[in-house]
Amino acid sequence: MVIVVIMGIVATTAIPVMNQSTQARQAASQDEVVRLLEFARSRALASGMPVGVVVDTSNSSLSLVTVDADDEVVSVVDQLDGQDKVSNLGMMFSGVSITSMTNGDGVGGNGTIWFDFRAEPHTRDEVSGAFDSVFTQNATITLSTDAQIVVHAGSGLVVQQ
Repeated sequence: MVIVVIMGIVATTAIPVMNQSTQARQAASQDEVVRLLEFARSRALASGMPVGVVVDTSNSSLSLVTVDADDEVVSVVDQLDGQDKVSNLGMMFSGVSITSMTNGDGVGGNGTIWFDFRAEPHTRDEVSGAFDSVFTQNATITLSTDAQIVVHAGSGLVVQQ
């Protein structure tokens, strides 16, 4: 009987801790998406070159790209480790995935959210990097946690909802 009581006490204290862990993981995944979008926006402002975040819903990853001197889309490389800047949400945050993305031109699925030297979001050709159009609507990334990260069409402001 004592063992059953002890198990009950342990269970009632462990459940809230597990819920807090899940909530922290979900919040951290949202923060990671916002961090990458804001990094791309800031880098475009600082460098004067377009910088984009490639959203791949099939493997729940985000990667940073830019346009090089030859007007080709290339990956942004981390200066510390020499690796491409990629965040795989499924691997980093267990149980979290990107469920959908709608770009600022209204197209859903995979795509790239680009920022220009004024931090304004726009679309570009995925291969050549040629400018396509400014956003006509907000871009939205939805996570499996029901969180939405919105990039506002006019300003490029990144907001969690």
